[in-house]
Amino acid sequence: MTIVAGFKCYEGVVLCADTQETVLHSKRHVPKLRFEPDRIVNWGKALRGEDVNDLAAAFCGAGDGPFIDKLIDEAWKTAQKATSLQEAGERIEASIKGLYREFGKIYQPGFCPQVDLIYGVKMDGRTKLFSAVGPVVNEKGEYYSAGQGYYMADFLAGRMYGDHLTIHQAVIVAAYTLFQAKEHVDGCGGDSQIAVLRDSGPSGLLNFQVINAITKNLEMADIDIGSLLLAATNTDIDDKKWKEAAEHHIDMLEVFRQNQVEDFNKFKESGLHLAKMLGVADRKTDKLGLQEEDEFIRPEASEPDPSQS
Repeated sequence: MTIVAGFKCYEGVVLCADTQETVLHSKRHVPKLRFEPDRIVNWGKALRGEDVNDLAAAFCGAGDGPFIDKLIDEAWKTAQKATSLQEAGERIEASIKGLYREFGKIYQPGFCPQVDLIYGVKMDGRTKLFSAVGPVVNEKGEYYSAGQGYYMADFLAGRMYGDHLTIHQAVIVAAYTLFQAKEHVDGCGGDSQIAVLRDSGPSGLLNFQVINAITKNLEMADIDIGSLLLAATNTDIDDKKWKEAAEHHIDMLEVFRQNQVEDFNKFKESGLHLAKMLGVADRKTDKLGLQEEDEFIRPEASEPDPSQS
């Protein structure tokens, strides 16, 4: 039981997942959203003079956990050999079909796991969103959700999603979807995980502090906006009282927004403090706290040490 979802917008792809896993009557928290490649690995490759492209992918799934892990492992392994976004998508699809073919012969008929996989791929300054329901892979131009909370995700996406959304707005929709699913759908819970794949710019997993700051604002705003809707449609009150009520709710929303800004600033300050403790230069980040890719993929070149020649 879980909630996973992916959103395609004009700037890229956003994926999200909760972390609660229910097995029989037991619950545990496990990461369900995986981002590749490990950016430190890319940085190490660049230092060694190895070629590093902008290929990246994010995966999340609902269903049999071990089988999902196997699918993702093999999908990423084969995707790394791609020379274009089109080829990366084709390689991942072939990998998924191949594993179902292989394991379908190992399991007794009807017992091979059928899982829902959602993934995004980035390469050559473009992104694509895909779903894999069992071995059936389809590209998604808008959004897709799976797991126990899929109907909640689809309901909210139907109200809030639009292809005009920015990456930041898609992150907000993802955070709100997870918040509502964990609040109202049995089997969904734990921490929220969100990954960003930008066509151009910083990509990766969002820090939990950033996600928590957005979610806290959404929780408070969600309650207050309910009261605002009641006031807006209550024609028993005159225009003066309606405007007073609207101004009050706007003031409250501004307070929640400012609290989020302060939480973001605390996250940034903690990053500066950590960099200072480690004796490294501060890394340039975007408003979601993601580090610029050039900082990892193309580290500053250093003069060769004559003693090593």
